Amino acid sequence: MAVVIRPIQEHENDAVYQMFQDIPERENEATNHAHGMSRGEFDDFCKKNVANSDGQRLPEGKVPQTMYIIFDNDIPVGFGKFRPILNDVCIKNRAGHFAYMISPKHRRKGYATAFMEFVKNEAMKVGLTEIEGAAIEGNVASCGLMEKMGGKVKQRIDGDVVYTIALQRRSR
Repeated sequence: MAVVIRPIQEHENDAVYQMFQDIPERENEATNHAHGMSRGEFDDFCKKNVANSDGQRLPEGKVPQTMYIIFDNDIPVGFGKFRPILNDVCIKNRAGHFAYMISPKHRRKGYATAFMEFVKNEAMKVGLTEIEGAAIEGNVASCGLMEKMGGKVKQRIDGDVVYTIALQRRSR
C-alpha cells in the first residue's frame, strides 16, 4: 500500500470524478455532496472546495476546511475533510474536525486509518491538542477506528457518539 493524501485541486482527473460517483451520496449520516454531479458540476465543486480551505470567502457560520483525496498507487480510493477550528454550528450538527468516506470497493484496507493518522498530524501542526469526531452508534467501523486512534467517548446524543482524540507529540 502506497498511500498519498493531498488537497483537492481545482481540476481533478476522471478517476477522481469517478471515485466520487462510486461513493454513495449518503451513508451513516455522512454526505458525499459530489455524488450524482455532472462533470461540469464536479469541476465547480472542486473549485469551491479549494476556495473553502483558506476561509476567506465563506458564508457566515461556516469554518475553513480542506478536502483531501486519498490515493493508493495513484488510484483514488476515498476523500476526507479536516477542519482546524469548530464553531457552534459545527458542534450543534456534530461536525467534528474530520470526516471521511472510502469507496465501497476499497474499504477494510486501512485507508481510513491512514487518513486519521494524517489528520492527527495536520491537527498538531496547527497547535491542536485534541480533535473531535462523531459517528452514528451503529457505525461499528468508524466507532472502532476512533477508539483505535485513542478516542474517548465525550457524549452520546440522538444516536450519535461524539469522540475526543487526544494528540500526543512524539518525543525525539
